[in-house]
Amino acid sequence: MIRKLTLLLPLVMAAPLMAQQFGKPLTLKEETNISDILTNPDAYNGKLVQVRGTIIDVCPSMGCYITISGDQRAHSIVFKVEDGVISFPVTLKGQEVVAEGIVVKMIPKATEEHCEAEDTAKHGEKKDATPIKVRINGLGAVAK
Repeated sequence: MIRKLTLLLPLVMAAPLMAQQFGKPLTLKEETNISDILTNPDAYNGKLVQVRGTIIDVCPSMGCYITISGDQRAHSIVFKVEDGVISFPVTLKGQEVVAEGIVVKMIPKATEEHCEAEDTAKHGEKKDATPIKVRINGLGAVAK
């Protein structure tokens, strides 16, 4: 019995070091910097990209998204997956990830813009432009 446990111990200790695959296998050979996507979303909108970073947040209820830190400190991007297709465990927070998906540039709907304009008028704030949100619709990821 002790011998069996001794043989299993290295496998149990190495488990956290092993890569975990989520969704489809990665296909791209080249990575794109998250900062490049965020500073020029029009150039990447609708394109398949592969990014690398540290997982700084995980959807706590369904595991349907992770937030990945970028190559620059202030940059991060949401990697959203289809509900029920991929589920990221919250234990991934802090781990490195390589992820692939389609970049999506989202402009708030007219109703959201209207509400924002009303809030701005009420509080006397001035906003220069409509906020643009960029995310990656995830296809596959490998966490290490």
